[in-house]
Amino acid sequence: MTSPSTPPVVSGGRAAGTRAAAGRAWRAALSARLNRDVGPAWLMAIPPLATFVIMLWGIRGASYWRDEAATLSAAQRPFGNLLRTLGNIDAVHGAYYVLIWVMVRIGGTGELVTRLPSAVAMAVAAVAVTALGRRLISLRAGLASGLVFAVLPQVSLYGQDARPYAIVVALAAVASYLLVRVMDAEDAGQRRRWLAWYAVGLAALGIVDIFGLLLVPAHAVTVALRFLRARDDASARAARSLGLGWLAAVLAGVVLVSPVLVLGYVQKGTLSWLTPPGLGSLKQLRTLIGTATMVNTVALVVAAGIVVSAILGRQRLRAAWPGSVPALCLPWLILPPAILLIGSLITPLYTLRYVLLCLPAIALLVGAALSSFGWAAGTAGLVLVAALAWPTQLQVRTADGHSDNIRRADRIVSEHWRPGDAVLEFKAENFAQAYPFGIRHLIPVAQAKSPIQSATLVGTFLPDPVVRQRLTRVSRVWVIEYAHPTPLVILNGLHFQLIHAWRTSDIWLYLYAHPEGG
Repeated sequence: MTSPSTPPVVSGGRAAGTRAAAGRAWRAALSARLNRDVGPAWLMAIPPLATFVIMLWGIRGASYWRDEAATLSAAQRPFGNLLRTLGNIDAVHGAYYVLIWVMVRIGGTGELVTRLPSAVAMAVAAVAVTALGRRLISLRAGLASGLVFAVLPQVSLYGQDARPYAIVVALAAVASYLLVRVMDAEDAGQRRRWLAWYAVGLAALGIVDIFGLLLVPAHAVTVALRFLRARDDASARAARSLGLGWLAAVLAGVVLVSPVLVLGYVQKGTLSWLTPPGLGSLKQLRTLIGTATMVNTVALVVAAGIVVSAILGRQRLRAAWPGSVPALCLPWLILPPAILLIGSLITPLYTLRYVLLCLPAIALLVGAALSSFGWAAGTAGLVLVAALAWPTQLQVRTADGHSDNIRRADRIVSEHWRPGDAVLEFKAENFAQAYPFGIRHLIPVAQAKSPIQSATLVGTFLPDPVVRQRLTRVSRVWVIEYAHPTPLVILNGLHFQLIHAWRTSDIWLYLYAHPEGG
């Protein structure tokens, strides 16, 4: 993005050939900077391969969680019904649901199959992060950035998740790489080609998840900083041309995304579960990096990288920390969460999952710091970061690693259910779609229409008086509650007795029976 120097402005009295020669010299210097520290091509493959291996490690360990159950609900229905469902709910995830629908038809509903697209997406993100570090700084910085990305705990958590967030991370990284190529383009034709790809990248990002377009304001700042750094009329004209081209690409991308944006606005009620953020939300942002110890260590590594580079001289500082790095990474890291948190003052919008697209910016900053230390010290720093991430890496691969252990709850039901058992579900209505062991065999006594019949993810439900009437005709009923158990008023006076209770992760299971029928 930045150049070693700006072509000098030549007075009108100079020959056009002099200007052309100066331009060629500048482009040659730029090319030399971008291609320094060249190593074998296979080195660039190390971070994505490492990322993919880490994603596959223990990918089936954690149980599906509540939102993954929603994905399974969408994917296990006829395609026409899926399209009808998207007209009612979750249109913003439509492209992802279609992808998983295909995966389920190919390989079934196991965790490996449904989570594999996320694992591949994180590997693609590592490719883009490595390429960004390589292009902005050096080969060493690219390798360090890609490997830091690979060991971040949140990368593993969402790289092993049957939800679209890993794909959003990958597309955000790819779009940022395309922006860098736009800004480094040597002529107008090359810039137009990269702008076209950039528009496609933004469109794909918005189609997968409209919150991915939070990257656009960050890129706007990056482009604006190029204009502010202009030192003469020629570079100012080039920056204005860049800005206009970038704006046209953004508008084209938004036009392509507009149908999803319209449906997302119509279905905005699906965000009603969000609550206004508080101080806890600010503290939660640190988990993008990891534990408090890991956050502090990473901050010290970045600070030390800047200090060491500065001590070694201005030239070393500019080489290790070119202005293009903070110009790209800081808006990318700061603006998406800031926009959501500020917007939440009007209506709740923030949750950590919506700012996961900032993960590549973190990896790039840490990778730049590690590369500034040299190979030996940088490798030691990377090992330290990986060691600090290790306990969390293990935790996210346990059965409770995604918080909701639906698999265990379903197994408990499979061990104790009887034909004719009914079920009442509270915030757990799609758990039956996750696994085939037990809950799926229970009679959903409160359900008016099934998810497929109603073209929804959880179905529709009967009023309490009708449910109570239905309960008089069953001898045993299971109650499944998610997150916070509540008083079971609906069973009052029906003479059910609690005969067993279980808890697994944040799921409570209760089995009630009539004394004469239990």
